[in-house]
Amino acid sequence: MSFSTHTLDNGLHLVFEEIPRIRSAAVGFLANTGSRDEPKNLAGVSHFLEHMCFKGSEKRDWRKLSLDVDDLGAMWNAYTWWEGTAYFHWVQSDRLHESIEILADMMRSTIPHEEFDTEKKVILEEIAMYNDRPDSIIFDELIQSAFDGHPLGQSILGTYESVSEITRDEMAGYFERRYAPNNLTFIVTGRFDKDEVIDSVQAACGEWFSHASERDQDSPTFTPGSRVTRKDVVAREHIAFAVPAPPANNESSVTADLLAAYLGAATNSRLFWSVIQKGLADEASADYYGFSDSGLFYVYLSVDPTNAGQVMAIVRDELSGLANGIDSGALERAKTKAATSLVCSGQNGLHRFSQIVGDLSTNTPLKSIDDQLAEIDGVTPDGIADYLKAYPVTANPALIALGPMEKASW
Repeated sequence: MSFSTHTLDNGLHLVFEEIPRIRSAAVGFLANTGSRDEPKNLAGVSHFLEHMCFKGSEKRDWRKLSLDVDDLGAMWNAYTWWEGTAYFHWVQSDRLHESIEILADMMRSTIPHEEFDTEKKVILEEIAMYNDRPDSIIFDELIQSAFDGHPLGQSILGTYESVSEITRDEMAGYFERRYAPNNLTFIVTGRFDKDEVIDSVQAACGEWFSHASERDQDSPTFTPGSRVTRKDVVAREHIAFAVPAPPANNESSVTADLLAAYLGAATNSRLFWSVIQKGLADEASADYYGFSDSGLFYVYLSVDPTNAGQVMAIVRDELSGLANGIDSGALERAKTKAATSLVCSGQNGLHRFSQIVGDLSTNTPLKSIDDQLAEIDGVTPDGIADYLKAYPVTANPALIALGPMEKASW
């Protein structure tokens, strides 16, 4: 696997990863705009706009778009998160030219008036469904608490109130500002002819006009604190708490990822043996998430309210115990599982596309699978000890609890 790049005169950046041994290509656009880029009154507009890019352009209405993609036999979708929005196809390599033309056409949606209100109802139903699931909304609320007052804390979906108030003209203005070619990246990974791809992208996108659209905001400041919210219709207590961690582009991010797996992977982790295996909770996990300019190391618990205090005490003991040293055998198992996951997902075109998108959106240098495997292999108990000194997991956290409890006894 090897990376190369090309930039059109209008600023559209192209990224190529050639994998000649396969017969497919995953291709798409990264719009460098996500929920953290939205004005507060337009919270949720990036995700709403993602939906509208499937609703028609000057060339195609939504029906023809869907049929044309089916004619390609492509797997296609899109997703929005804090840092950006991505649109992709996974196609046979010999259909790549047609795929590029369709994806480029989607990037110039007309945001059809006749579809706007209907799709808004779809988004509002999605928000309502999401809000009925505490295990889904708790991480959103955790980020909002941890980065209180910063745009990074805004919900990806937005709120019922903010989405209800978004107008078609407001979305069109956001679209024009944020989907300029110099704020987009075209990505292709798999088997392809680079010169032919450049020609296809130039033909489809070369006439787009660029203008200033860069992100301009300070890095967020972590805010510790605790909030317990009673939800009568929920039987389990859902608890999530986070401490500061490095951004995704920091060299310590791989260490943070493996420390989270060592502590809270679904099987054979510290929390699995001390909590799950003893029947004290149905879920006890740890994870790391890196943004472009910050990061969070967090723990999530789903527990019977009567066990919440005991489980929280165990988790705190496990976090404190990390300073006493790491079990090298358990760490090696975590590293092996991480390497296996990386290799297997890297052989799936869509997963590899998402890996590249994640790195680009956080200003992380692109690395081959071999380079990433070397980073995993380089994590040691001593390296984790150094990490814990720089980013103590026993620091005062941001904590959210959702469930039947009215106040925390822990």
